[in-house]
Amino acid sequence: MERVLDPGPIPYAEIDLFDDPDLEYGLRHYGVAPEASTYRLIEIPVTSITDTASMLNRLWDRAFVDLIRSGAELPPIVVFRNWRGAGWGLLDGVNRTNALLHCGIERTRAYEVLQPPVP
Repeated sequence: MERVLDPGPIPYAEIDLFDDPDLEYGLRHYGVAPEASTYRLIEIPVTSITDTASMLNRLWDRAFVDLIRSGAELPPIVVFRNWRGAGWGLLDGVNRTNALLHCGIERTRAYEVLQPPVP
């Protein structure tokens, strides 16, 4: 299902989204301290992101569609493996994911959080 591009661990300070307030909020909400988090870079099917089922009715920034159509390479989204192993939860990248769906892009790069949340 996923294809590993970089097995990591990649420290937070080395990812494309380092110091992004939206990502930091998502990580903290997930139970992970951003500065202590590590990742691996993978490629996954966009439809395996479980949040995509409800995305079609959300408001999102459609400027990302233009960026994708222009050939721009967007930063990877950030995901975590769902607890039962069925797909991926989205921590950061709602606008990018919506644009990928809108453009019919089937696969995307994603940083998977390797550190499990603190109980």
